Amino acid sequence: MSDEVGIDIVSSIDLRDLESRLTGEVLRVFEDNGREMKAAIFKRWRGWKYKGRDMRTIGRSSAGWGYEVQATTGRRDLIFFNNARGYYTNKPYAAYVARRKGQTPEWLIMRDMLIREQLPKMIKEVTEALAKGMQHGPAKRVRENKQTSYTRLSIEG
Repeated sequence: MSDEVGIDIVSSIDLRDLESRLTGEVLRVFEDNGREMKAAIFKRWRGWKYKGRDMRTIGRSSAGWGYEVQATTGRRDLIFFNNARGYYTNKPYAAYVARRKGQTPEWLIMRDMLIREQLPKMIKEVTEALAKGMQHGPAKRVRENKQTSYTRLSIEG
């Protein structure tokens, strides 16, 4: 097993039943929510005790956070990552960061916060943008799920 541990938090929306490309407002919703989620992580990834530490060696785990929006067929992923590397070892370490020894790793707290607080808002905004686009944009067709009579929007957290 490797000693190198970075962080990847992936939130996906399954849009396979939508028979059109995502454009304009829906893409903007993903980008805006990505920025808001990253800001929420930064807001909570603070308050570390650095007593006696060399000031050149601190702040790496906070600066290591980033995100990207990826599109694959039928899916849109928001991927948050932290690949901060230690000052002395140059190995990824953010997955081990905790407030105190033996407590829950901080990245798990960030993941749970995103699922609990940020994803419901994003789902609502994506749904609204899709509905608005169907009303005002070019004609789009949504395939029905073969087993039921409703269209499904799935979030994997």
